Amino acid sequence: MIGFEHLQVIESISELGSFRKASESLHKAQSAISYSVKLVEEYYEIKIFNRETYRPELTEDGKLILMKIKELLKQANDFDNYAKEIKGEVELELRIGVTALYPLEKITCLLHQFKKEFPQTNIHLNIEVLSGEKMLLNKQIDIALIENVTQVDKIEYVEFDSVKMPLLVARNHPVVKIKKVREKNLLKYPQIILKSTYENPHNFGVLADSLKWYVTDTSSKKTLIMEGLGWGRLPEHMVEKELVDGDLIRIDNDEKVMAKINVAKLKSKSLGPVAKRFWEYYVNLILS
Repeated sequence: MIGFEHLQVIESISELGSFRKASESLHKAQSAISYSVKLVEEYYEIKIFNRETYRPELTEDGKLILMKIKELLKQANDFDNYAKEIKGEVELELRIGVTALYPLEKITCLLHQFKKEFPQTNIHLNIEVLSGEKMLLNKQIDIALIENVTQVDKIEYVEFDSVKMPLLVARNHPVVKIKKVREKNLLKYPQIILKSTYENPHNFGVLADSLKWYVTDTSSKKTLIMEGLGWGRLPEHMVEKELVDGDLIRIDNDEKVMAKINVAKLKSKSLGPVAKRFWEYYVNLILS
């Protein structure tokens, strides 16, 4: 019988789209990835991937066997977690992704509980920009609070909160003098844009024709906007004091842009006790 580790390779290649990415995700040499595919194909006497295309594509037989592989791996993972729960075991590591738009203060109460309930679990908190979905798909994190979900066939998610994203300029910015600011009034000035942690086509609120200045964190974006160097959207919770003091001016008139916040996980991966606790905490927020 073929070992689970070889079946995981098939699943990883199909999800990530290449032997190289599967190699990086599974921390295996690319030769080992190729060997696993060859082993499975020869053992079951079927061709799983068409290697004549630029990216490995599943054959018709490959699509059928992948469905069974996913079922089998999920059952094995469920059994593993069930056995650990019976023994009282929990994850030694939990990798959490949190969008930079969401206030970290809103998850610290849960982290305090984790510290008491699961003192043996190491927490990896990854603050990301428009990349949580990709990190989930690449299995770099176990669970996430993210704003965008496009791969609904692979990711299970529940929307539980939202973040107001007002359009802002400094009080000394030239557009402040305009009574009703239009898009054309902004194009001549730099739009300060939060750059995705990974290359990501799903930019938030970016004008196609604007002059663009990119930053990698919300703190830098806020500083550049406050210095009058450009304009852009920021989470309202980050700028409440500056809005009250008049250092930042809201220029989006009556338009209210909201970033939806979802708790998300891979459908194909069962959660351990700690990750399950994280998931249920946020799902229960919408039920309470």
